[in-house]
Amino acid sequence: MANNHKFESNKKYFTISIYTTVVILIGCIIFRFVTQWSTTSKFISQLWGILFPFFMGFLIAYILNPVVSFFQRNVSARILKSKPDKQRGLAILISYLVMVGCIIICLRFIIPQLYDSIRELSLMIPDIYNSIMSMFEQYRENSTDIFPDQIADMIETKTLPKLFELTNNLLTNIVPMLYEASMSFAKGLFNLFIAFIVSIYMTIDKFILKYAGKRIVLAIFNENFSYRVLRTLKDCHNIFSGFIIGKSIDSLIIGLLAFVAMTILKLPYTVLISVIIGITNMIPYFGPIIGAVPGAFILFIVSPMKCLIFIIMVFVLQQFDGLILGPKILGESTGVRPLLILFSITVGGAYFGPLGMFLGVPFFATVQFLIKNWVDYRLYKKKIKIKKEE
Repeated sequence: MANNHKFESNKKYFTISIYTTVVILIGCIIFRFVTQWSTTSKFISQLWGILFPFFMGFLIAYILNPVVSFFQRNVSARILKSKPDKQRGLAILISYLVMVGCIIICLRFIIPQLYDSIRELSLMIPDIYNSIMSMFEQYRENSTDIFPDQIADMIETKTLPKLFELTNNLLTNIVPMLYEASMSFAKGLFNLFIAFIVSIYMTIDKFILKYAGKRIVLAIFNENFSYRVLRTLKDCHNIFSGFIIGKSIDSLIIGLLAFVAMTILKLPYTVLISVIIGITNMIPYFGPIIGAVPGAFILFIVSPMKCLIFIIMVFVLQQFDGLILGPKILGESTGVRPLLILFSITVGGAYFGPLGMFLGVPFFATVQFLIKNWVDYRLYKKKIKIKKEE
């Protein structure tokens, strides 16, 4: 009987071989990345520099998407009733014109006032330092034992000079820093232009990209799991966008209210401090504190009484934000506990600067949501119920 040496394929073992090969290749890549971390970090930095305009373009398009939807529902749909195919195009045009208008207003009115305020503060530092030192001289001449002599000496000879030297250097160097930032802005203008163009194309192709994403998910996973993934992605989008949009509106209102209140109370550096309050208000819980500290310090070196008035104003403003405005706009859009918010701000700020502090909270809120869903699903599969402790 002749031996049959004909090769017969085995689908099962072929699939195992493919998976094994892929796992080995991924393991080799990870091993190389870890053992040659300096080269890896350099590669990641270069890659991030290349992809950054596309990331910024996506972020612009993501933030402007609800604005486009608003104008499409309320403006272009009424103007172009008989042309539904052109309604979104008109809404996109109006949204980008509004965005460019806001940028022009900032460049024309707000930034020059910020520059003037910072320059004026830097020029006032020597006079403020001399005034405080003279106050300590008067205290030493008319000692009332409020502070022990050792503490007074330490404050007068060490703490105050270092504090004012640090403040003076900071405020003096802000003007060169602004100049360097302007030069960096000019150098990165091409990247911003690319980001702007990318955002326009992403906004125009929103439904095409969404359709392509659905096709890819359905092609990779089975139908039931695919729709579960799509529902989860939609929930993540609602959490992330809800925070970004809601907190932006909330911070804009708080910044404007701070500007109006400071104008009525006749406090100095109104634009500078109200901008700081509005921007830092994007950070939940700790943003108001972060924003109040520099404002209070600036006003304290001008007038302690005005500093006290400012602190009371900020307290009232943040009570209004926390009890009335915030819940109305945000609701329970994140559901993140203060401890995780502090972690999000710390990690995001350490790795990605101010942008990381703003986006860290919605990012970790999304991660928390995904972990919670996974844990709930695993407990449901195991038929385990745990009562929440009060």
